[in-house]
Amino acid sequence: MAFEGSKLTITLPAASDLSAKQYRFVTVDGDGKLALSGDDGNAIGVLQNAPASGEAATIAISGVTKIYIGTTSTLDSGSILSSEANGAGKIQASSAYRLGICLEDSTAAGDIISIVFTGANGSTV
Repeated sequence: MAFEGSKLTITLPAASDLSAKQYRFVTVDGDGKLALSGDDGNAIGVLQNAPASGEAATIAISGVTKIYIGTTSTLDSGSILSSEANGAGKIQASSAYRLGICLEDSTAAGDIISIVFTGANGSTV
């Protein structure tokens, strides 16, 4: 069962409707608004709420949070994550940013699991 722990959060306006995108990797667009991270993208954090366009989006920029798993069907605890095109978590490809570490297993697309968000390339934010 996914859990959350201590985390640091910030708030930015949502660039588009993210009301169905809670627990996805996100980035900042050229206008300073929050958008979903791209495939293998450099995410700044994980969306914590479900804002409509222009509403305040809360982003976990470090710590223990939940993440929505995309098309990857199996992830083990300790797996390193990167982002799919829709901001969902996936197993890290060799060319992708290292965004977090799984704290529990995922067995199917659509799972929500706990991770430690570490920031791009595993650096601390």
